[in-house]
Amino acid sequence: MFGTLAVALVYTIGTGDLRLTAIVAGLAVAPALLVLALKRSYLFPYGLYVVLVPFDNMLKISGSGTLTKMLGIASAFFIAVYAFRRKGLNQPPLALYFWIAYFAWTLISIMWTGDMTEAMLDIQQTFSLVALLAVLSVAPVEERDVRAICACLVFGGIAASLYGMYLLHDAPQIAGDNGRLMINVANRAIDPNHFANSLLAPLAIAAVALLHARKPSRVFFSAVALIVIMAGIIMSLSREALIAALVLGCVLLWFSRRRVVGLVLGATVGLPVLVGIVMLFPQIGVRMGEAFSSGGAGRTSIWQVGMLAWEQRPFFGWGAGGALEAYDRNYLSVFQSYNAGWARPPHSTPLHALIELGVVGGVLMLAAYLTTFRPLRRISRDHPLYDLRVAFTAALVALGVCSLFIDLANYKYVWIVYATVAQIGVLARTRTRGAAPVTYVPPPAPRPSRVRRVEPAPS
Repeated sequence: MFGTLAVALVYTIGTGDLRLTAIVAGLAVAPALLVLALKRSYLFPYGLYVVLVPFDNMLKISGSGTLTKMLGIASAFFIAVYAFRRKGLNQPPLALYFWIAYFAWTLISIMWTGDMTEAMLDIQQTFSLVALLAVLSVAPVEERDVRAICACLVFGGIAASLYGMYLLHDAPQIAGDNGRLMINVANRAIDPNHFANSLLAPLAIAAVALLHARKPSRVFFSAVALIVIMAGIIMSLSREALIAALVLGCVLLWFSRRRVVGLVLGATVGLPVLVGIVMLFPQIGVRMGEAFSSGGAGRTSIWQVGMLAWEQRPFFGWGAGGALEAYDRNYLSVFQSYNAGWARPPHSTPLHALIELGVVGGVLMLAAYLTTFRPLRRISRDHPLYDLRVAFTAALVALGVCSLFIDLANYKYVWIVYATVAQIGVLARTRTRGAAPVTYVPPPAPRPSRVRRVEPAPS
């Protein structure tokens, strides 16, 4: 294998043709990757899928969706094979049943939708995400696998943040208003809000790792990861992500094993750091001020139109993919204090569900989100998995805050968090069953019997 790679590298140096090197390298490492996929499918291909999710929109393949979509399909296949080899499935979490019901209702709603093209795209995306969640929820998993997934989340967040820093330094002209990071390379763009939202789970994991670190090396790497990922969120200047990061920090402090110490550190260190960040990056204050003058870049006007559309069809909605049609039909009925234009999505995940799927779909989505927290409740403060409970509770709450300001129901970074929480629940159940094994307690030794002394009869 290494000889083939060396020959390909020499050829590349001589000719400058990178394509042959890529093809040969892929063929050379394919057997090793196949073995890894069969033995440690959570590392590859699923781990690579997790790392690349922040770059999802930039990894489009002509006519085939995105590279992450292909990796997601491969992950589901190899993890299913792994589960078959282990000959055992876990009990599905309650949230999975609600997501299946939500997908079923989305499928039914195509009967009254006015935009079949958008409906089929929505159904395809929802099906792939729910299917991958189902596989990950019931497949056998070990603690080392879950922690490897967490490491991949952090690595992906670091890579995304460093890539954003590189782009701002190498091509400052891509920056938007107020120096905001706007990734657009070869007409492949990443929405800055979703870019920042995808960094919230890595941020939570890095922060918890720093709080629980004891070795100097872990303290150093956790601190570096935390700073780099937070820098990526700041560069995006995403108002929703900045607010969610603040909420995330509050949740981490509240659930910390050392709550009092955490609150003291938050007051003495966190608040000065927060003030320092705002002073070093005045664009944050400008962006927050614009939220009041522009109604959140027109969000308040969009929400008013969306509410009017929902009131017209409150129970069953406009059908899957019908949000844009509902908006356009009611656009002129609402005074636009900030003209956001035609064909605007609802910019709110709960409102999006209400408009397209009515109260039925909204209730199913809310139930699925709330029951996602359920597997974490069994993890007590002295449990070995408590650090993961704290990190993913904070991540779920932060993403819930973001969902109020943007549509993220079909984004992969959200569903990775859902799946990892389900896997943590599997580990918690396994540890609970094995924590108190039935032990054999020997019966007490019989007490020595008193021997009656028989006196001889007098002669």
